[in-house]
Amino acid sequence: MKTRIIVLICTAVIIDSCGGNSQSSSCCETAEKACCMEAASCPVNVKKIISAQVFIKSDKVDAFIASTKDLIEKSRAEAGCVSYSLYQDPQDKTRFLFFEEWKNQEAVDFHFSTEHFKKFGDVLNECASKAAVITIFDSIAETKV
Repeated sequence: MKTRIIVLICTAVIIDSCGGNSQSSSCCETAEKACCMEAASCPVNVKKIISAQVFIKSDKVDAFIASTKDLIEKSRAEAGCVSYSLYQDPQDKTRFLFFEEWKNQEAVDFHFSTEHFKKFGDVLNECASKAAVITIFDSIAETKV
C-alpha cells in the first residue's frame, strides 16, 4: 500500500511538472523511470546542464560575440540559472560552446521564453554557418567537492 501511494504521488508530480501530460516530454519519461526505480527519491527538481555548440560565419564572429554580452548578463541574472558560460575554440575561432547549468526544467523553460533569448536567436540565425548542436542533460547525482 505504501509503495502504491508513493508511485501515485510521483505520477501526480510528473504530470503536474509536464503541464498535465506525462507522455509529452523526455524529461517526464526520465523522471517517471526514476520514480519507478526509486520511489522514495522522486525527482521533482532535476538539475539541467545544457551544452550548445554553435558555428559562426567567419565574417560574423565579432558581431556574434558582441551579441552574447546581453544574453549572458541577463541569463545569469535569471532566478534558475546556476551558471552560464561561453567558450571559443582556440583552433577554430568560428566555433563556440555555451555551457549552462540550470536548477530545473522550469528554469530552462523560463529561459527559453525570455525576450533576450528570443532576440539572441534572431542574431544567431543571421550569424550561424550551420545548425547548432544542443544537448540537454539531467543531473543524476550531486557530488560534493
